[in-house]
Amino acid sequence: MKPSAIIHLIGVVAFGLLYVPFKTLTGGDAQMLALALLYLLALRLLGQMLDRRIDRDHKP
Repeated sequence: MKPSAIIHLIGVVAFGLLYVPFKTLTGGDAQMLALALLYLLALRLLGQMLDRRIDRDHKP
């Protein structure tokens, strides 16, 4: 399993566990949607950076 998949899985589980507090803090559906999209985008970018770094470090 690629590191990006592991990062994404852990991030989605963490978001699911913290969904209610996040929704309470944002106070609205549109703000919650924007937060969720930004969070998923950040997870994807973090996973891609990690994949590139690992690929670069392991090339002969």
